[in-house]
This record gives sequence, C-alpha cells and structure tokens, in this order.
Amino acid sequence: MPSTKRKSKFVIYIIDPDQQAVSNLMKLFERTGFETVGYSSAEEFLAAEQDPARFGCIVSEMKLPGADGLELLTELRNRNSWLPLIILTGDPDVSRAVNALHHKVSDYLVKPVVEREMIKSIRAAMRGAISARVSARRNSRRTNHPAEPQV
Repeated sequence: MPSTKRKSKFVIYIIDPDQQAVSNLMKLFERTGFETVGYSSAEEFLAAEQDPARFGCIVSEMKLPGADGLELLTELRNRNSWLPLIILTGDPDVSRAVNALHHKVSDYLVKPVVEREMIKSIRAAMRGAISARVSARRNSRRTNHPAEPQV
C-alpha cells in the first residue's frame, strides 16, 4: 500500500523495493517542501490512480521486482503519461545508463546520491515537465479555430 504525505502542488512518486530507501527519500523531499508517495514496485505504482492534472516526477530504483525502471517508463509512455522519470541505481552499468538516457529518462543517478544533486535533478525534471505542458497547451490553442464550433 502506498504511503503518502501532502505538502505542495508538486508530487514525487518514489518507487523502490527497499522501504528504508523510500522512507529516507520521502523525508528528504518533504524537508524540501514536496508531497511524496512511496511504492515498492512498478506494478503497485501503475495500479494506483494518479491525478493527470498534477505536476510530478518519479524517482525509481532501476532494479525492481517485476518490471524494471525502463519497463516502467515504456508502460508510462504507452499510457500517454509524460511524468519525468529519474532512475536511481546501486549497481552502475554504463550500457544501462546509456540505454536509460536513450529512453529519455530525466536523469540516471548512482547511489549513494548527494542530497543536493538529487534535489537539483528533481527541480530540473519538474521545470522540464512544466515547460512541456505549457508548450503543449500553446500548440493546442493554435490549432483551435475560435470562429469554428468546438465539437
């Protein structure tokens, strides 16, 4: 069952089978003013209801029971979710990192992560998500023709 703390309009979804890691990340992000929700697997996250109107970011361990971090990203894109994904790993591998970046993860960080770098990565991912949403809205407005009826 996911654990949740509400504090801001931004939510960080943390996915890691290590509940101590989830707890530590939740504390870090809550001290920074973010809302957090923790999950132990990609399947648990995917089964949960997320509000598509909320700005958020996913921080996920690469190695998860069942689907791994990249399979999670693929499934999110199949569902038309463009939440940014930051991959964490305790087992760095150059080919995995390159593969993750080709899949358009927001960042690929090796544990242990310096808190300042983690927060910097979260903020960059959030800025990117906000910019993408604003651009998408502008583009959709340009394609609508106000003189024509909206169906």
